[in-house]
Amino acid sequence: MMNYRKYKTTDFVTDPYFRSWIIEQDRDAEVFWEDWLHDNPDKKEEVEDARAFLYVLAEKSGQTDDAEIRGRVDTTLRMIQERPEETDATPVRKLWYMSYARVAAMFTLALGLGWLVSQYKQGSLPGQQSAVSRHYAESGVVHYNHTSSPVTIMLEDSSTVTLQPESELEYPKTFAKGKREVHLKGEAFFEITRNPNRPFLVLTDELVTQVLGTSFTVRSFEKDRNASVSVKTGRVSVYSKLEEQSAKESLSKEIKGVVLKPNQQVLFDKEESRLVKVIVNSPQRISEIPATALVFDEVPVKNVFRTLEKEYGIEIIFNEEVLSACLLTANLSGLPMYEQLDLICKIIKARYEMIDGQVVIYSDGCK
Repeated sequence: MMNYRKYKTTDFVTDPYFRSWIIEQDRDAEVFWEDWLHDNPDKKEEVEDARAFLYVLAEKSGQTDDAEIRGRVDTTLRMIQERPEETDATPVRKLWYMSYARVAAMFTLALGLGWLVSQYKQGSLPGQQSAVSRHYAESGVVHYNHTSSPVTIMLEDSSTVTLQPESELEYPKTFAKGKREVHLKGEAFFEITRNPNRPFLVLTDELVTQVLGTSFTVRSFEKDRNASVSVKTGRVSVYSKLEEQSAKESLSKEIKGVVLKPNQQVLFDKEESRLVKVIVNSPQRISEIPATALVFDEVPVKNVFRTLEKEYGIEIIFNEEVLSACLLTANLSGLPMYEQLDLICKIIKARYEMIDGQVVIYSDGCK
């Protein structure tokens, strides 16, 4: 294991594992270096200088291809580290001369790239977002996914965010004691480390999503009419910023919002400023029910509905007395939820609707 404590800016730039984090966005390297920075906060400035140096080379190359950027870095570093002709065989003189040459070369390079590095760290390079995925702002880290694939980010509390293409996440280097707050533009999937003492808030231009520990997706693109939040596990509370502002103006501490459970989604109509709770398009199973448990033979339909509620975590509302004589014989294994409901309703001659994130069954009963 390398002793990174002794590293200076140039050492970080020359280290292949460091470069795999910055240039290639290697997941394992990212986890390692973010953990290392957390344990060595005094090295942050040198790490940021090295990061900016590598980003500047990428910017100057005008390329986004990792291999070409690595080639540019290697070429520059070979120039910096090129061994001078030896004119003195004395080991002490040789070591001093090599170090001096390296520092002088780095200083000369800095004269040419220094302004670009400073501009990069201020986030003001022309066209920067199209070539660079992350930079440090005064309020924290801004991560923009310019690629065509999702990018996973680990936050300092070990929560993870899967950032979708053309999306931006802004988050602090260290969360505050009383809450964890991030800002999102676009779409991301969050898996939040549970901490009842520090609620996690996702802020978009229209919505605030508050959780303690769960997994969910937030989508809020400026071009879309609707913003949305959908839950995979746990529960979240969602409210609009307009509602939050109204509560502040009226000095009220109560914000109603909408509480979401697994497979539920809230849509926010930007034009009408309205929250609507619905069921997600493709409900996922939250309970591992054996396939055999979904094969029914003359089973009361109320028992079938209870099984589906357990399978998806979605409440199914029906008149138990009206359906008391309804028995079901069917194989529901391997079918998605909507097809299961379609088949059940066809057999018992009923119909269903999705209302407020629930399934409502309508039937005249079975004779």
